[in-house]
Amino acid sequence: MRHVKSELEAVTYRWTDGSFRSEISTRTPETRSASATGTITSSLFMAGQEAGLSQSTIMDMANIFGGVIDFVGDPRKGDTMHLLFEELYLDGEKYDDGAIIAASYNNQGKLFTAYRYEDSAGDVGYYNEDGVSMRKAFLLAPVDFTRISSNFNLRRLHPIYKTTRPHRGTDYAAPTGTPVYAAGDGRVVKAGYGRANGNYVFIQHGEQFVTRYLHLHKRRVKAGQRVAQGQVIGTVGSTGAATGPHLHYEFLMNGVHRNPRTIHKHLPKAKSLPAAELPRFRQAIAPVAQQLAQLQDENNTQLAMGDAGDDRG
Repeated sequence: MRHVKSELEAVTYRWTDGSFRSEISTRTPETRSASATGTITSSLFMAGQEAGLSQSTIMDMANIFGGVIDFVGDPRKGDTMHLLFEELYLDGEKYDDGAIIAASYNNQGKLFTAYRYEDSAGDVGYYNEDGVSMRKAFLLAPVDFTRISSNFNLRRLHPIYKTTRPHRGTDYAAPTGTPVYAAGDGRVVKAGYGRANGNYVFIQHGEQFVTRYLHLHKRRVKAGQRVAQGQVIGTVGSTGAATGPHLHYEFLMNGVHRNPRTIHKHLPKAKSLPAAELPRFRQAIAPVAQQLAQLQDENNTQLAMGDAGDDRG
C-alpha cells in the first residue's frame, strides 16, 4: 500500500514476514533561475502580475522592502522593479515559487537594492549592497496594496461627528477582511472594543514606541501576547465610528503622536553585518549584483528605444 502525502513525499507499506514495514520516499524539486522586470502603471500588484510574477512572489518582494518603501503611498507611475528569483520544477513543470535572490526597486529615481545572504552562522536575511539589513524596526505600512484615504492631519473635519478633531494617524482604506500586520516586534498591551475605536489593538515596542490599530473587523491577538513584525493581528473592518472599511493606524513615540509615514526617518538605524562578515558577503553577492545590473541595463535600453520610437512618431 502506498500513501502519497504530497508530490514530494510518499510512504510505502509492505507486508513482510508477518508484519508491515514502511519506507519513506522523497523527491527534491529542480531549482531554476528566473528574472522579471516590471514598470508601475497603476499599482505594484498589477505591475508584478504583468511581469509574470505570482502573488506570493510579489508579496515576498513587498515584505523585503517593507521597511524602506511604503507600497501604499510611495509607488509612482514609471517606477521600475527588477527581480532575480528561483522557481521549483517537478517533472518538467513548475511546482512552486522559490526564494527571491536579489531585487531592486527604483522609486522616482531613488534606487533600493536587496540581496539574499546566508551568513557564516547559517542565518538568512536580506541586505543592501553595503551589508545593512533590509529589516527595519517598523514596517512603513501595516497593510499592503491599498490606497490611503486620509493622511496624518491634526485639523481634519471628522466624517461622522462633523467637528474639527485631531486625526493623529493614517487611514488605509481596504476591503473588509484585509490582513493587518504588526508594524514591529512587541507586546499587545490592549485589545478590546470601544464605541469610537471599534475593535482595536495597541502594541508596545520597547520603552519608547506604541502602535495602535483601530476599527478592526476581527482581532487575532490578545492583551499580553508577544507579536512579531509582519504577524497578522487582525483584519480591516468598519467597527466603531467609521464611515467605511479601513484601518486607522497611529504611531506614538514617548507618548506623543507622530506621523506614521515620516517617523521612520527618526528611528534607530538598521543593523549591519559585522565587519568580519563583509568580505564574505561581498564575494557572495558579486555575481548576483552583476546579473541584477545587467537586467537593469537591459530594461533601460528598452525604455530608451521606446522613447526614441515615440519621438519619431
